[in-house]
Amino acid sequence: MDLKRTKDNHPDRVLRGLLVASPCYKKLWQAGSIENFKKVWLDCLRFHYLSFRKAEVLHCDISEHNLTLLEHPDGTVTGILTDWDTANLVDTEAKDGCVRGVSAGHPSRYHRPGTPPFMALDLIHGRDRVPHPRHDLESFFYILIWAVFRYEFLHPTNGSRTKATACPHEQVAAWLGTPDQIYTAKVKLMMSLEGHDVFLCMKMERSEEWASLVRTWIEPLHILIRDARSGAGDDRRTAANVVLAQRRQGKEDGKAKLGNIEEVAGYDDATFGGRLTYFRFMRAIGMTKTLETWDDPINFKEDKAILRAEKKEKLRKLLETDASDTD
Repeated sequence: MDLKRTKDNHPDRVLRGLLVASPCYKKLWQAGSIENFKKVWLDCLRFHYLSFRKAEVLHCDISEHNLTLLEHPDGTVTGILTDWDTANLVDTEAKDGCVRGVSAGHPSRYHRPGTPPFMALDLIHGRDRVPHPRHDLESFFYILIWAVFRYEFLHPTNGSRTKATACPHEQVAAWLGTPDQIYTAKVKLMMSLEGHDVFLCMKMERSEEWASLVRTWIEPLHILIRDARSGAGDDRRTAANVVLAQRRQGKEDGKAKLGNIEEVAGYDDATFGGRLTYFRFMRAIGMTKTLETWDDPINFKEDKAILRAEKKEKLRKLLETDASDTD
């Protein structure tokens, strides 16, 4: 009997055994303090990173319900990332690290994209049918915004008011709507000037501790994700222009999809061309050294090389601008 595991006989939902239903674990909104909340969030992000890098598994459903915590007798907490029922094996043969068994236009029947209020823009929109780590990183970002508007840590043990009695703030109320409403609200947050009003509202209406979280974590991550999306959009326009030029020169059979950036040699759509990675994500919140304690620093060598190249390019353009101004 052939018992070899294949993608055909081994469904994508691979981690049912890691589901946690124990009353020992508390929900994220029961963290008790903002410091505990940040600790739990980082612990869960670490678990997510190690699962992807070491176990080659992608969670695919990051939400406030799946970031839980274990409270220790001394009052400290440990974050536990739960609900791996929709996790997927990573295709190690794919350069972009996409999920095995899911392909554009033909999603696996086992795949569920996530919890709508926390889903990445491209998954809600439907542009991306293959889940990538950047989608989960974007979900971690949305949890921060959700927490600022909804969580009240009243005292060390009971944590916040429960979600059952907390009405969603007007700034995130649309996240509980239809996919179209969620998409529209998040586009305004991420890509328009209206997003600045949301961040200002967070800083003005909440305590200084929450405002500090907005300044040091949320706003830098917003800039990172916004710029990564904008850069990816530029890449797609460039790819479309290349295909058009090839068609005009008779080098294209006319069947290629315009702007299919995934077909460009060497381009990594899973990270928006290297713009949205774990390293960049942690760097945005000033946690690069923390990330390097999670794994061998050599694994971030490529990220650092890209950053150095970008800095050199920015310096080159700046010098060119200065030279043209003096002419």
